[in-house]
Amino acid sequence: MNELGKVARTSALAVWSLILGILSLLCFGLFAGIPAIICGHMGRSRIKQSRGSLVGGGMALAGLIMGYIGAVIVTIGIFAAILVPNFIAYKDKASCGLAEAEAMNAMAAVACYFADPGHDTAPTLAQLATDPECEYYPMNGVEVYISGTFEQVQITAVDTSGRCPLGHQYIISMPESMNDGWQ
Repeated sequence: MNELGKVARTSALAVWSLILGILSLLCFGLFAGIPAIICGHMGRSRIKQSRGSLVGGGMALAGLIMGYIGAVIVTIGIFAAILVPNFIAYKDKASCGLAEAEAMNAMAAVACYFADPGHDTAPTLAQLATDPECEYYPMNGVEVYISGTFEQVQITAVDTSGRCPLGHQYIISMPESMNDGWQ
């Protein structure tokens, strides 16, 4: 009973806010969360204005809270569903870039090695590592192979992480060849 001696009714908006708030947590996310928030705010406002003839402020508040939580969880889930695959794709493409950069660095070291007139066959990685002018060490995650002669050198950089979507190995030749690129 309220101040005037009448029996107070439960606000229908408060009940709907509670029901929709529960549904927003269970399965309907934003589709139930947003109406739960609207009903909760409207229900609380009408309960305050009713001077005791309406009750259910706790239900309206609970529906509001669950509606906000459901809406936030779904929003985070949507962002995660969009961002995580894109992050993985960019990370995989970075593996490709690492192998390409490593092939270019190796080619620069080989060009430096051939600048010495006494060198006419393709150097080994050990020779490049010990040459004081052309010092070269491959990075982790990439295996480098050098083959050829002074006239035709081929560098093969292999992505050992296996994450590059463009291929397993990157080939670069000096002079350029039709086989250069990802394979």
